Amino acid sequence: MMRVGLRAKFVLSLLGTTLVWLVVLVMGWRSATQAMDDVLMQNELASREQGRASLADRGVQLAAFLAETLTNPVYYTDLLTVREVARSALDQPDVDYVLVYDHQGRLIHDGSRDIPRFGQVMDDALAPAVIGADAPIVQWGEQQIDASAPIEIGDLRLGGVRVGLSLARTEGALAVEKAGARERFRVAFSGPAHMLGLGFLVLLLWLALAGWLVARGLVRPIRRLAAQAQEIERGRFERHISSHRGDELGELIRAFGRMSEAVRRHHHDIRKLAYHDSLTGLPNRLMLRELLDEAIAEFRGSGMGLALLFVDMDDFKRINDTLGHDAGDEVLVEFANRLKHTLVTPDLPVQPVIARLGGDEFVAVVTGIDARRKSEYAATALLDSLKQPFLIGGRSLLVGASIGITVFPDDAHTSKLLLKHGDLAMYQAKQRGKNCYRFFAGHLTEAAEERLGLEHDLREALEQGRLDVAYQPIHALKDGVLVGAEALLRWTDDRRGSVPPSIFVPVAEACGLIDALGEWVLDRACRDAAHWQAQRPGLSVAVNLSGRQLQRADLGRRISAILDKHQLAPQLLHLELTESSLLHDEQLAFEALGKLRETGVRVWLDDFGTGFSGLSHLRRARVDGVKIDRSFITDILSDPEDLALASAIIAMAHSLGMQVIAEGVEVEAQYQLLRERGCDQAQGFWMSVAVSPERLVQQPSRVRVDSGTDLE
Repeated sequence: MMRVGLRAKFVLSLLGTTLVWLVVLVMGWRSATQAMDDVLMQNELASREQGRASLADRGVQLAAFLAETLTNPVYYTDLLTVREVARSALDQPDVDYVLVYDHQGRLIHDGSRDIPRFGQVMDDALAPAVIGADAPIVQWGEQQIDASAPIEIGDLRLGGVRVGLSLARTEGALAVEKAGARERFRVAFSGPAHMLGLGFLVLLLWLALAGWLVARGLVRPIRRLAAQAQEIERGRFERHISSHRGDELGELIRAFGRMSEAVRRHHHDIRKLAYHDSLTGLPNRLMLRELLDEAIAEFRGSGMGLALLFVDMDDFKRINDTLGHDAGDEVLVEFANRLKHTLVTPDLPVQPVIARLGGDEFVAVVTGIDARRKSEYAATALLDSLKQPFLIGGRSLLVGASIGITVFPDDAHTSKLLLKHGDLAMYQAKQRGKNCYRFFAGHLTEAAEERLGLEHDLREALEQGRLDVAYQPIHALKDGVLVGAEALLRWTDDRRGSVPPSIFVPVAEACGLIDALGEWVLDRACRDAAHWQAQRPGLSVAVNLSGRQLQRADLGRRISAILDKHQLAPQLLHLELTESSLLHDEQLAFEALGKLRETGVRVWLDDFGTGFSGLSHLRRARVDGVKIDRSFITDILSDPEDLALASAIIAMAHSLGMQVIAEGVEVEAQYQLLRERGCDQAQGFWMSVAVSPERLVQQPSRVRVDSGTDLE
């Protein structure tokens, strides 16, 4: 294919430009002609409007004059005088008709000698508006302007007069004026048109000469610019051209150089945005996948290994919910720095890759023949570094992490599977208590699928109302009176049958469903407790509150709204918290407890004795009572240590003005012993298993201790 040189193209472009100019001039001439026609048209329209307006004014004046002149002749039915007046008007050159009519629209006179339509009601298209009009009106017909005026004596309307003025004379005058205006425009345009044509010929000659000269001076520098543009297209920004020319081309070359530098910077910035996390500056998921794919391709069959550490911060949502997202971002940045400072050390021959996948998920990749051992060392070092608290906004925070480790080529051969298996191993670490690491094992895939299915079914059960709440009665040990009940969530699945809370509650916590479950149970328990009051006044209900619910800033407002919704007295709602939920962030937890107590509800410390609470913690917590965990009650009859611990808890709580409930009372002897030790209340299978809300109100009001589980 023949290649056309730049010079030839430039000459052709000049010729094309000349042609374009010619087309522009022709179009300009046509546009000017069109503009002239538009001006003439506007002038014609304006003249027509003005002529018609003038004709309408004349018609109104003539009709008014005739109406005033014809008042007496019409009143006295003087048809001769009426005819004379009408004829005088008809003698005017542009008056087509004069119609005199009575108040019912019947024709009195039309200026003719024999009046052929005398006494007939006017029935033309303009007549309906005229008949009965009490003021002058003007109407437009196709050939005439119809002006009418009423004929009146005082308040008595006799009829009216219509005058039809012809439009032909006005249109003729307009045609003459239009022809004159067009001739004046033609004369005005002829001189500039000749000058424009001559100027175009001169311009054509000048462009031909200038184009030939300029083309020679542009080819070489433009070729250099083209070569540099090709380099930039390939992503090479090292080559630069400069010019000392003082003309526009020199400025273009220098501007091109500046543009090249700007493109280089933007290319770098865009790549950074596309491949790096904006908050921490670490590589993002996209870049990590590319790096993993490259490493896997390089290591495949070489004997080299690669270990991926999938790191997920523990309870990060709690930080966002309680301290706000700004504080959460600070924690993420500090966590990323802790990762880099711990895992990236100068003595390593190959530094690990650290990336942020999103949210609170990070990934570290270590390589080498002994990648598994290196990854275990890295995980241990990271967990040790996290023992040092984070200082965020003047607050000291301990942040843990769950780490899942998967190894190439043992566990997976693609980056996608490595990330998936690392995620599964990380979840296993969370299941084992968090703040630890676990290696991927094949059985985790099956377990993960089961967990996902369980999560889906639980979410569906909540949305479709297929959950239930059972209530285990709580009795006063002093007299055996039924004083309350603890709400226990129950789930019976069509396929799985009855699913224990120990199975589905951890799943709900892991997938973030625990808040919705907790609020649903709270709402259902308050509704049922409100219904009990008609048969069992003062019967309270106890509801377990998760640590995540406690961290919600609007918890107090939500509880008050539920109480108001069901008209339940606040003191009849007892909220049970675990020790671990208070010890995680004591300051925040105690502030939340204070807000809860302001609503009027009762607060109990559940499973007391299983954590690390002491007298100082119990005093600061300001709860209404504690529940002794069932693990201390089971062997209380045979184990002196359990009896001593239970007795100490009762004494310690009473010293602080708190009540005590014992959980897991299964035999009468336990009941009797706890009553002797001063325990206030108890619950367990010996008194009753958990029952439906309907059966709860049917329970006897007290338990008879002297005859086992018989109730009265």
